[in-house]
Amino acid sequence: MRFNSIVFFAFLAAVVVVLHLLPARWRKAWLLIASAAFYASWHPPYLALLFGVATLNHLGARWISAATERGRRGGVVIAANLTLLGIFKYLGWLESSAKGLLSLVGVSVELPVPHWVLPLGISFFLFECLSYTIDLVRKREKLHPFADFLLFVAFFPKLIAGPILRAKELLPQLANLRRPTAARVGEALWMLLSGLFLKTVVADGIAQGVDAAFARDVRTIGGLDAWVMAVGFGLQIYFDFSSYSRMAIGSAGLCGVELVENFNHPYVARSPADFWARWHMSLSRWIRDYVFFPMVGRQSTLWAMCRAALGSMILCGVWHGAGWTFVLWGAWHGAMVAGYHVVTFRSRGAPKAAAVPSWWLGLLGAAVTFGLVMLGWLWFRSADVATAAHLLGRALWPLGHLKRVLPGTLYLQVFVLTVLVWLAPAVAGAGARVAVWLQQVAWPAWAISRGLAWALLLAVSMIYLRGQTAFIYFQF
Repeated sequence: MRFNSIVFFAFLAAVVVVLHLLPARWRKAWLLIASAAFYASWHPPYLALLFGVATLNHLGARWISAATERGRRGGVVIAANLTLLGIFKYLGWLESSAKGLLSLVGVSVELPVPHWVLPLGISFFLFECLSYTIDLVRKREKLHPFADFLLFVAFFPKLIAGPILRAKELLPQLANLRRPTAARVGEALWMLLSGLFLKTVVADGIAQGVDAAFARDVRTIGGLDAWVMAVGFGLQIYFDFSSYSRMAIGSAGLCGVELVENFNHPYVARSPADFWARWHMSLSRWIRDYVFFPMVGRQSTLWAMCRAALGSMILCGVWHGAGWTFVLWGAWHGAMVAGYHVVTFRSRGAPKAAAVPSWWLGLLGAAVTFGLVMLGWLWFRSADVATAAHLLGRALWPLGHLKRVLPGTLYLQVFVLTVLVWLAPAVAGAGARVAVWLQQVAWPAWAISRGLAWALLLAVSMIYLRGQTAFIYFQF
């Protein structure tokens, strides 16, 4: 049951209608039943895994709360979660890597490693459990009733691909579920329908050309082609993942729950650090608070910040997928963030730099960041390290390979969408001001225009609906 399906919209409508009809004391139970049905629709046996993880972590939380010194018990619970993640997500990769290393010394061996379907959302809900345990150890969180905690883990709008929530962001809302106001319902419908439009029309629209490009023999790809592939996939994954996040926020809003934003125009970021403050923001905050800051320690030296940037971003890459391409993608971003710290680091007493117009620096920073981020997507999307390295070499030295084999339609799509992404912040700001003015001055016109916008988004999305095409982040 994917968000971009008629089945999901029927399911969501039933959940919301029943939720609003039920008395307050039954709403949590109904949401829990709905969340269990949603997850079971993918692979019913893994419902036991989801509830098992929630039970394990709640029992662990009770065990931690009963101790005076919480650190050691917290370490045991954290290790149990990481072990589960390693078994289900990384065991196959570790097996193939070990076999590859042994083959280098002439040893051939078959390792008895089971292979199974990756449980959907396991990286997301295990990270939520980890943050809850760590906050409990730090005494920044309290023990919650099991039913509330179970719903925190299993809440269906954010279950498969986030946003990754902290307990303090969701549990207080679940403890006191209320019907959303008319204004909240309007905002939720806009997020839901605009997300569906971005998925079916924009992300799926460019996906066909990008997938065909990456399916070609890389030896035929020219330098400009490599750039178009990098930017094309960067646009595809942005619209694909941001559309899911918007639909998740909208679905939760109709249930009276507010989720955190996950994207804030990341491709206009002025630095690598700014990019990660705008891209997949719930994961970025998780990495920052639970990995980067602990690695930096109390003394924020340049070496500590660079080491922490590289280490935390490699972990971010591994979180995304079990493969060396993801490790190198994380290392690429770690090097970018570390390089940013080197360039911007100022010791006490250092002379101030000469005054430079801020808009020039912003434009230059945005252009460099955009180019580096897009090149990094070649590591992320390529089937293997050799393919990624070949494409990266072509992109970095395009003059030696000027031939173009990709269709002009893909070039045009990439150009148009890039321009739209760059203009999006200004357009969004102007649209918000117009909306406020219409609500204050001409409310009927605002209501009519909003209804027409909803109808248009839904109609166009239904026309371009290509079945239940998978969201990219489902595999993580």
